[in-house]
Amino acid sequence: MAERTLEVRGLSRRFGRLEVLSDLDLELGPGERLAVQGPNGSGKTTFLRCVTGTLAPSDGAVLVCDHEAGSMEARRRLGVSLSQERSFYLRLSGRDNLLFFSRLRHSRESDAQAAVDAAVEELELGEIVPVRMNRCSTGMVQQVSLARALLGDPSLLVLDEPTRSLDRGAISRLWAALDRRAHASVLIATHRREDVDRCNSQLDLSSRKSK
Repeated sequence: MAERTLEVRGLSRRFGRLEVLSDLDLELGPGERLAVQGPNGSGKTTFLRCVTGTLAPSDGAVLVCDHEAGSMEARRRLGVSLSQERSFYLRLSGRDNLLFFSRLRHSRESDAQAAVDAAVEELELGEIVPVRMNRCSTGMVQQVSLARALLGDPSLLVLDEPTRSLDRGAISRLWAALDRRAHASVLIATHRREDVDRCNSQLDLSSRKSK
């Protein structure tokens, strides 16, 4: 059987009587990119949350590298950047936040420091990461969130509207970083045609059909 980074089997998610996702099936292999589309309310963020394990399916299963979504094994293989990011420590700088999360992935302090330095250099965040998070603009927070997603060489990157608040230079740096990680699968929810064109498959949740 071919290696799969992400496997979704019969995924459904209901909130009370409202069914947001219904009987969804898909697979992603190493290096594949899937663009998730649909209007607001179509279930894009719900789907991503089921993949990251922060929301349990009502029915079906989600596996990340053959591990149940939300399990420690699955989380080790994920890099995540969600819209309306709320998980940063707002009174700490961007660098201190990145170091905190890098230490969760690396047992040695030198490795954690080196991973942060590499991400900051790659995305050109030298002027952003010294700033306290509660003083950062939406675009600045988004760039720190993307740097965090790259820590630990994840097998699957889950990105929610990653280019929405970025300027052209930051967008180019993001896609260059993803291109350098040709082994990583990418699941991206987006409204932007340019992002969709960089993916090799699409999922339109407004019609519930994979293209």
